[in-house]
Parts: sequence; structure tokens; C-alpha cells
Amino acid sequence: LLAVAAFALPLASSAASGIQVFSNCQFVPAHWADGDSFPVRLPDGREVTVRLYGVDCIETSAANETLARRLRAQRRYFGIGGVEGIDSGEVARLFGVEAAKRTEVLLTEAFSVETSFTDARGSGVSKRVYGFVTLSDGRDLGSVLVGEGVARAFGVVRGRADGTTGEEYRQHLVDLELVAAASGRGIWARTDWSKLASD
Repeated sequence: LLAVAAFALPLASSAASGIQVFSNCQFVPAHWADGDSFPVRLPDGREVTVRLYGVDCIETSAANETLARRLRAQRRYFGIGGVEGIDSGEVARLFGVEAAKRTEVLLTEAFSVETSFTDARGSGVSKRVYGFVTLSDGRDLGSVLVGEGVARAFGVVRGRADGTTGEEYRQHLVDLELVAAASGRGIWARTDWSKLASD
């Protein structure tokens, strides 16, 4: 397995890759933010919504059919069952809420954002751009979330400014997910393995 710390980045832009790295970014609280998509204030004062590359946290809402469909797919992926009168969809949503809280805690201190401002689409609440986030301690946020079992290795990836290819980053996340699942971390503690293949 690749070490999570190996994905710490130099605070510089990479003209060759078209990607830029911004240091001293700040998290901006928002009621709609979730674990993998959240507003950030760049050091020049601009505010952007970052959608993490390569990771997917469970939705925090099923307010429309698109979100409800995503939530069902995420519930099935993790094999989440119901508990004590709470249906499996609501259990899954609550895991999404916990992931959002975890991201907010991890972003308490200033962090770095690596982005080429590629459009990540979204719900229409805010324009999103794909990016990587490096925490104040040098760890990659996506790697932390997957490693703790509060996100899955899923979604768009690309190469990084340090030369890591998109496929290398994807495989790193997949490795972390396998360890998290095998160890029963985070959401994986609620996985009903007997139903996972058929649910």
C-alpha cells in the first residue's frame, strides 16, 4: 500500500499539467456541504466549491429523485441494512451526515487545494470544480476519508502536480478501501455481507 503521507504536495503550480496549488485555504461552512463537496475560500478571497477527485461520500439528503437514486446506490455499495426501526436509506443518509462533519473537522486548520478548475457539475446550488485537498499535516483528504471508511473509492480522477498519475491515485484509494472494509472501519462496520451481492 502507498502511504497516505506520500500524497502531500509542494505548494506550487504546475504549468505543464494545467493544475494549480493554493495554500492557506479556508473551509466555508454551508448547510448543503457534504463529505466530498464543500465551499472553500482561496487565499485571494475567491470562493469555490471543491468536489474531491476519486472519492464519494454518502449523500446527506434525498430531497429529490437524483439524490435519492445516488443514496440508494451508495447504500447498496456499502451493504447497509436498517437498524431498530430505522430503514436502511435513513441509516445510510446519517452516515453521509457523519462524513460531512468529519470533513469539516479535518478542515479546521488551513489547507491546500490542487485544482485545474475543471467543472464537476453539481446540484445547481453552487458551481463545483474538481480538486485535491492536502490537510495541514500533509495528508490527502480523500485518502483519509476512504481510509477511515467514511467514503468509497469512486469517481473521476486525474494526474497530480507531483507526477502521480490518475490511475496510481485511484489504485491507492482502492487499496485503502479494501483495508477499511476488511477492518470494519466507519460505514463498513454496518455492512451486511450476506446481502451485499443481492441487495
